[in-house]
Amino acid sequence: MPDEVMSNQEASRLSCMWSFGLILMQFVLLTGSAHGASCAGAGLAQAPLWVWPLIAGCCLFAFGTELAVLTSAPSWQFKFSYTIPSTVMNIFDVCTDALAAGVMLASYNCEDCRLEAAWKQVAAKSALRVNIPLWSIALFAWLATLPQFLIPLFTDSHNSFVDLDLLGFETIASLPEKTSDANSTQERFMFKFFLRLLAENAFQIHVQITIAGLSIALTGWTPAVDIMLISIYTTFVVLLFKFCQLWPDFWLVFESFKSDMPAKVVFLNVLLAAFVVVAYALAKILALFVCPQHLLNFDGCAEFDV
Repeated sequence: MPDEVMSNQEASRLSCMWSFGLILMQFVLLTGSAHGASCAGAGLAQAPLWVWPLIAGCCLFAFGTELAVLTSAPSWQFKFSYTIPSTVMNIFDVCTDALAAGVMLASYNCEDCRLEAAWKQVAAKSALRVNIPLWSIALFAWLATLPQFLIPLFTDSHNSFVDLDLLGFETIASLPEKTSDANSTQERFMFKFFLRLLAENAFQIHVQITIAGLSIALTGWTPAVDIMLISIYTTFVVLLFKFCQLWPDFWLVFESFKSDMPAKVVFLNVLLAAFVVVAYALAKILALFVCPQHLLNFDGCAEFDV
Protein backbone atom coordinates (compact mmCIF):
# COMPACT_ATOMS: atom_id res chain seq x y z
CA MET A 1 0.00 0.00 0.00
CA PRO A 2 1.55 3.31 -1.04
CA ASP A 3 -0.11 5.24 1.80
CA GLU A 4 1.27 2.98 4.50
CA VAL A 5 3.90 4.49 6.78
CA MET A 6 4.89 1.05 8.05
CA SER A 7 3.71 -2.37 6.93
CA ASN A 8 2.58 -5.05 9.36
CA GLN A 9 5.76 -7.05 8.59
CA GLU A 10 7.97 -4.07 9.41
CA ALA A 11 6.00 -3.46 12.59
CA SER A 12 6.48 -7.14 13.50
CA ARG A 13 10.26 -6.91 13.10
CA LEU A 14 10.38 -3.71 15.13
CA SER A 15 8.23 -5.16 17.93
CA CYS A 16 10.36 -8.33 18.12
CA MET A 17 13.55 -6.27 18.29
CA TRP A 18 12.23 -4.09 21.10
CA SER A 19 10.68 -7.05 22.95
CA PHE A 20 14.06 -8.75 23.14
CA GLY A 21 15.81 -5.46 23.94
CA LEU A 22 13.47 -4.53 26.80
CA ILE A 23 13.62 -8.01 28.33
CA LEU A 24 17.43 -7.88 28.20
CA MET A 25 17.46 -4.35 29.65
CA GLN A 26 15.24 -5.38 32.55
CA PHE A 27 17.40 -8.40 33.39
CA VAL A 28 20.50 -6.20 33.35
CA LEU A 29 18.88 -3.64 35.66
CA LEU A 30 17.42 -6.30 37.96
CA THR A 31 20.57 -8.39 38.35
CA GLY A 32 22.93 -5.41 38.20
CA SER A 33 21.17 -3.53 40.96
CA ALA A 34 20.66 -6.71 42.98
CA HIS A 35 24.43 -7.38 43.02
CA GLY A 36 25.78 -3.83 42.77
CA ALA A 37 23.61 -2.02 45.32
CA SER A 38 25.18 -0.79 48.57
CA CYS A 39 23.56 -1.42 51.95
CA ALA A 40 21.94 1.53 53.69
CA GLY A 41 20.99 0.30 57.15
CA ALA A 42 17.66 -1.28 58.05
CA GLY A 43 15.84 -0.03 54.97
CA LEU A 44 16.32 -0.18 51.21
CA ALA A 45 19.75 -0.59 49.64
CA GLN A 46 21.19 2.15 47.42
CA ALA A 47 21.17 1.41 43.68
CA PRO A 48 24.47 1.79 41.76
CA LEU A 49 24.86 5.04 39.81
CA TRP A 50 25.71 3.35 36.50
CA VAL A 51 22.07 2.32 35.99
CA TRP A 52 20.92 5.88 35.26
CA PRO A 53 22.98 6.47 32.08
CA LEU A 54 21.78 3.03 30.93
CA ILE A 55 18.13 3.94 31.50
CA ALA A 56 18.60 7.34 29.84
CA GLY A 57 20.20 5.69 26.81
CA CYS A 58 17.33 3.22 26.48
CA CYS A 59 14.74 6.04 26.64
CA LEU A 60 16.60 8.11 24.05
CA PHE A 61 16.94 5.12 21.72
CA ALA A 62 13.20 4.44 22.03
CA PHE A 63 12.42 8.08 21.31
CA GLY A 64 14.73 8.04 18.29
CA THR A 65 13.13 4.84 16.99
CA GLU A 66 9.66 6.28 17.16
CA LEU A 67 10.72 9.64 15.73
CA ALA A 68 12.40 7.91 12.76
CA VAL A 69 9.12 6.18 11.92
CA LEU A 70 6.94 9.24 12.48
CA THR A 71 9.01 11.55 10.28
CA SER A 72 7.96 9.43 7.30
CA ALA A 73 4.28 9.91 8.17
CA PRO A 74 2.34 12.78 6.56
CA SER A 75 0.90 13.81 9.93
CA TRP A 76 4.02 13.30 12.03
CA GLN A 77 4.06 16.96 13.10
CA PHE A 78 0.81 16.45 15.01
CA LYS A 79 2.00 13.26 16.67
CA PHE A 80 5.39 14.58 17.73
CA SER A 81 4.09 16.20 20.93
CA TYR A 82 2.39 12.92 21.85
CA THR A 83 5.61 10.95 21.42
CA ILE A 84 7.54 12.46 24.32
CA PRO A 85 5.14 11.68 27.23
CA SER A 86 4.06 8.40 25.70
CA THR A 87 7.13 6.44 24.63
CA VAL A 88 9.81 7.92 26.87
CA MET A 89 7.67 7.68 29.99
CA ASN A 90 6.59 4.11 29.21
CA ILE A 91 10.17 2.93 28.70
CA PHE A 92 11.37 4.82 31.77
CA ASP A 93 8.58 3.21 33.79
CA VAL A 94 9.57 -0.29 32.65
CA CYS A 95 13.24 0.33 33.50
CA THR A 96 12.60 1.82 36.95
CA ASP A 97 10.26 -1.06 37.82
CA ALA A 98 13.07 -3.54 37.16
CA LEU A 99 15.48 -1.33 39.09
CA ALA A 100 13.11 -1.15 42.08
CA ALA A 101 12.72 -4.95 42.12
CA GLY A 102 16.51 -5.39 41.98
CA VAL A 103 17.06 -2.95 44.85
CA MET A 104 14.47 -4.79 46.93
CA LEU A 105 16.25 -8.11 46.35
CA ALA A 106 19.62 -6.49 47.16
CA SER A 107 18.29 -5.23 50.48
CA TYR A 108 17.80 -8.78 51.69
CA ASN A 109 21.54 -9.43 51.39
CA CYS A 110 22.21 -6.68 53.91
CA GLU A 111 22.76 -7.84 57.47
CA ASP A 112 20.99 -4.86 59.06
CA CYS A 113 17.90 -4.97 56.81
CA ARG A 114 14.67 -5.20 58.83
CA LEU A 115 12.15 -4.81 55.99
CA GLU A 116 10.91 -8.39 56.29
CA ALA A 117 10.41 -8.16 60.06
CA ALA A 118 8.41 -4.94 59.67
CA TRP A 119 6.43 -6.45 56.77
CA LYS A 120 5.38 -9.45 58.90
CA GLN A 121 3.91 -7.10 61.50
CA VAL A 122 2.02 -5.09 58.89
CA ALA A 123 0.75 -8.23 57.11
CA ALA A 124 -0.43 -9.74 60.39
CA LYS A 125 -2.66 -6.71 61.04
CA SER A 126 -3.84 -6.40 57.44
CA ALA A 127 -7.36 -7.35 56.37
CA LEU A 128 -5.87 -9.75 53.81
CA ARG A 129 -3.35 -11.27 56.29
CA VAL A 130 -0.79 -12.13 53.58
CA ASN A 131 1.82 -14.57 54.87
CA ILE A 132 4.23 -14.27 51.93
CA PRO A 133 7.81 -12.91 52.08
CA LEU A 134 8.01 -9.35 50.79
CA TRP A 135 10.95 -10.11 48.48
CA SER A 136 8.92 -12.81 46.71
CA ILE A 137 5.98 -10.41 46.24
CA ALA A 138 8.35 -7.82 44.74
CA LEU A 139 9.85 -10.43 42.40
CA PHE A 140 6.42 -11.72 41.36
CA ALA A 141 5.23 -8.15 40.71
CA TRP A 142 8.13 -7.70 38.31
CA LEU A 143 7.56 -11.11 36.66
CA ALA A 144 3.93 -10.10 36.07
CA THR A 145 5.19 -7.41 33.68
CA LEU A 146 7.00 -9.89 31.39
CA PRO A 147 4.02 -11.33 29.42
CA GLN A 148 3.54 -8.08 27.51
CA PHE A 149 7.15 -8.31 26.26
CA LEU A 150 6.98 -12.04 25.48
CA ILE A 151 3.80 -11.89 23.38
CA PRO A 152 5.44 -10.24 20.32
CA LEU A 153 8.21 -12.88 20.39
CA PHE A 154 6.09 -16.00 20.69
CA THR A 155 2.82 -15.16 18.97
CA ASP A 156 2.02 -14.63 15.30
CA SER A 157 -0.22 -11.61 15.60
CA HIS A 158 -2.24 -10.51 12.59
CA ASN A 159 -1.76 -6.95 13.80
CA SER A 160 1.77 -6.19 14.98
CA PHE A 161 0.77 -2.63 15.81
CA VAL A 162 -1.06 -4.09 18.82
CA ASP A 163 2.27 -5.64 19.87
CA LEU A 164 3.95 -2.24 19.60
CA ASP A 165 1.20 -0.78 21.76
CA LEU A 166 1.96 -3.43 24.40
CA LEU A 167 5.62 -2.41 24.37
CA GLY A 168 4.78 1.25 24.96
CA PHE A 169 5.20 2.61 21.42
CA GLU A 170 1.68 4.03 21.40
CA THR A 171 2.36 6.71 18.81
CA ILE A 172 3.54 4.24 16.17
CA ALA A 173 0.71 1.90 17.19
CA SER A 174 -1.82 4.65 16.45
CA LEU A 175 -0.66 5.16 12.84
CA PRO A 176 -3.04 2.60 11.23
CA GLU A 177 -5.99 3.83 13.28
CA LYS A 178 -8.00 4.71 10.17
CA THR A 179 -8.06 1.08 9.08
CA SER A 180 -8.58 -0.47 12.52
CA ASP A 181 -11.78 -2.47 13.00
CA ALA A 182 -13.84 -3.37 16.05
CA ASN A 183 -11.94 -6.62 16.62
CA SER A 184 -8.61 -4.78 16.55
CA THR A 185 -9.91 -2.17 19.00
CA GLN A 186 -11.18 -4.87 21.37
CA GLU A 187 -7.89 -6.82 21.16
CA ARG A 188 -5.85 -3.69 21.85
CA PHE A 189 -8.09 -2.70 24.76
CA MET A 190 -7.96 -6.15 26.42
CA PHE A 191 -4.19 -6.47 26.07
CA LYS A 192 -3.55 -2.95 27.28
CA PHE A 193 -6.03 -3.09 30.15
CA PHE A 194 -5.02 -6.45 31.65
CA LEU A 195 -1.31 -6.64 30.78
CA ARG A 196 -0.16 -3.03 30.96
CA LEU A 197 -2.60 -1.24 33.23
CA LEU A 198 -3.26 -3.99 35.78
CA ALA A 199 -0.31 -6.41 35.61
CA GLU A 200 2.44 -3.90 34.88
CA ASN A 201 1.28 -0.79 36.73
CA ALA A 202 -1.51 -1.41 39.26
CA PHE A 203 0.08 -4.42 40.98
CA GLN A 204 3.57 -2.96 40.77
CA ILE A 205 2.73 0.38 42.33
CA HIS A 206 1.10 -1.16 45.41
CA VAL A 207 4.15 -3.32 46.10
CA GLN A 208 6.54 -0.40 45.63
CA ILE A 209 4.54 1.90 47.92
CA THR A 210 4.57 -0.75 50.65
CA ILE A 211 8.34 -1.20 50.34
CA ALA A 212 8.94 2.56 50.35
CA GLY A 213 6.71 3.07 53.39
CA LEU A 214 8.48 0.36 55.38
CA SER A 215 11.89 1.77 54.50
CA ILE A 216 10.88 5.32 55.45
CA ALA A 217 9.59 4.09 58.81
CA LEU A 218 12.86 2.24 59.44
CA THR A 219 15.52 4.65 58.18
CA GLY A 220 13.78 7.86 57.13
CA TRP A 221 13.90 9.60 53.75
CA THR A 222 17.09 8.17 52.29
CA PRO A 223 18.38 8.45 48.68
CA ALA A 224 17.34 4.80 48.20
CA VAL A 225 13.75 5.77 49.08
CA ASP A 226 13.93 8.70 46.65
CA ILE A 227 14.70 6.26 43.82
CA MET A 228 11.71 4.14 44.79
CA LEU A 229 9.54 7.26 44.88
CA ILE A 230 10.65 8.16 41.34
CA SER A 231 9.43 4.76 40.18
CA ILE A 232 6.17 5.16 42.13
CA TYR A 233 5.40 8.62 40.73
CA THR A 234 6.24 7.52 37.19
CA THR A 235 4.05 4.43 37.48
CA PHE A 236 1.13 6.45 38.84
CA VAL A 237 1.33 9.05 36.07
CA VAL A 238 1.52 6.31 33.44
CA LEU A 239 -1.41 4.55 35.11
CA LEU A 240 -3.59 7.66 34.86
CA PHE A 241 -2.37 8.27 31.32
CA LYS A 242 -3.42 4.76 30.29
CA PHE A 243 -6.84 5.20 31.84
CA CYS A 244 -7.33 8.35 29.75
CA GLN A 245 -6.16 6.54 26.61
CA LEU A 246 -8.44 3.55 27.17
CA TRP A 247 -11.56 5.53 28.05
CA PRO A 248 -12.65 6.28 24.42
CA ASP A 249 -12.34 2.57 23.59
CA PHE A 250 -14.24 1.49 26.68
CA TRP A 251 -17.70 2.14 25.21
CA LEU A 252 -16.73 0.56 21.89
CA VAL A 253 -15.69 -2.63 23.66
CA PHE A 254 -18.72 -2.48 25.94
CA GLU A 255 -21.08 -2.23 22.95
CA SER A 256 -19.28 -5.08 21.19
CA PHE A 257 -20.82 -7.49 23.71
CA LYS A 258 -24.23 -6.46 22.29
CA SER A 259 -26.97 -8.50 24.00
CA ASP A 260 -24.58 -10.54 26.14
CA MET A 261 -25.63 -9.04 29.47
CA PRO A 262 -23.49 -11.32 31.74
CA ALA A 263 -20.38 -10.30 29.78
CA LYS A 264 -21.30 -6.63 30.18
CA VAL A 265 -21.77 -7.05 33.94
CA VAL A 266 -18.40 -8.78 34.30
CA PHE A 267 -16.74 -6.10 32.18
CA LEU A 268 -18.20 -3.29 34.30
CA ASN A 269 -17.18 -5.03 37.53
CA VAL A 270 -13.60 -5.43 36.30
CA LEU A 271 -13.48 -1.75 35.34
CA LEU A 272 -14.89 -0.77 38.74
CA ALA A 273 -12.24 -2.91 40.46
CA ALA A 274 -9.54 -1.15 38.43
CA PHE A 275 -10.84 2.24 39.57
CA VAL A 276 -10.75 1.07 43.20
CA VAL A 277 -7.17 -0.19 42.78
CA VAL A 278 -6.04 3.16 41.36
CA ALA A 279 -7.89 5.16 44.03
CA TYR A 280 -6.35 3.02 46.78
CA ALA A 281 -2.90 3.51 45.25
CA LEU A 282 -3.39 7.28 45.45
CA ALA A 283 -4.48 6.96 49.08
CA LYS A 284 -1.35 4.90 49.86
CA ILE A 285 0.87 7.54 48.22
CA LEU A 286 -0.72 10.23 50.40
CA ALA A 287 -0.24 7.98 53.44
CA LEU A 288 3.52 8.05 52.87
CA PHE A 289 3.40 11.71 53.94
CA VAL A 290 0.44 11.68 56.34
CA CYS A 291 0.54 8.45 58.39
CA PRO A 292 2.97 8.34 61.34
CA GLN A 293 4.59 5.15 60.02
CA HIS A 294 3.98 5.99 56.36
CA LEU A 295 1.76 3.01 55.52
CA LEU A 296 -1.97 2.52 54.98
CA ASN A 297 -4.08 -0.55 55.67
CA PHE A 298 -7.73 -1.03 54.80
CA ASP A 299 -8.73 0.11 58.31
CA GLY A 300 -6.46 3.17 58.45
CA CYS A 301 -2.81 3.97 59.05
CA ALA A 302 -0.71 0.87 59.70
CA GLU A 303 1.10 0.46 63.00
CA PHE A 304 4.14 -1.69 63.69
CA ASP A 305 7.17 -1.76 65.95
CA VAL A 306 10.23 -0.36 64.17
